[in-house]
Amino acid sequence: MPILTLPPDTRLLLIDDHQIYLDGLSLTLANLCENVTLDHARNASEAEQLVRQHTFDLILLDLQLPDCSGLALLQKLREIDSLVPIAMLTASTSPSDMDAALQLGAAGFISKTADGQMLLDAATRLLFGEQVVISAENQPLDRVSNAKELGVTPRQLEILDLLAEGLPNKVICMRLTLSEDTVKTHLKALFSTLCCHNRTECVNNARRLGLISFQ
Repeated sequence: MPILTLPPDTRLLLIDDHQIYLDGLSLTLANLCENVTLDHARNASEAEQLVRQHTFDLILLDLQLPDCSGLALLQKLREIDSLVPIAMLTASTSPSDMDAALQLGAAGFISKTADGQMLLDAATRLLFGEQVVISAENQPLDRVSNAKELGVTPRQLEILDLLAEGLPNKVICMRLTLSEDTVKTHLKALFSTLCCHNRTECVNNARRLGLISFQ
C-alpha cells in the first residue's frame, strides 16, 4: 500500500554494488510514495557525483563498496550535503560497525534481512527525521556480545533494563537486591562507558548500541 504522507517529489539515492539486491530494493521503495525518484550508484565515485548534481531526501548506503568503505563514503557525502539523512543498509551485524556509523552521523543502521514493509516503514521514519536501527530478523543486535565488546557487565545490563523503565535508584536496588552505593557505582561506570552525563542520555546511547530492546 503506497504511503501517501510523503511528497511526490521525494528523491532517494541507493548505493550498493550488488545489482540484484539493488533491483529488489528499488522495486520495494517504488511503493514509498507517488512518483518517488530512485537514483542508483554502484560505487563511491558514482555516488559522490550524483550527490554533487542532485539534492536527495534520503540516502541508503551499503557498508562495503568496491572502491571505498561505506563509512568513509558516509563522511564524504556528509561533507558534500550535511542535511541529507544517510542510513547504512548492510548485512553486517557487528555492534562496532553500527556504533562507528552512528558516531559518524548516520541516521540509521538497517539490516538487509529487513522485509519490504519494514524497509518502507524505516525509509518513512528516516524521511521524517527519526533515527532508525533495525537488526537482523528485527531483533535487537545480540546485546550480550555488544556488552562484552563494550565492557558492560551482565549486572549493568540488568540495571540498564530497569533504567529504561524509568525506575529510580531505590527501586532498582530493591529489584536487584543491591545496595544504593553499588547501584550508583554501576551507573557511574555505565555513564563513563557510554559517554553520557545523565540517565536519559545513558538509556538513549544504550538503545543506539543495541544494549536495550526497542520495545
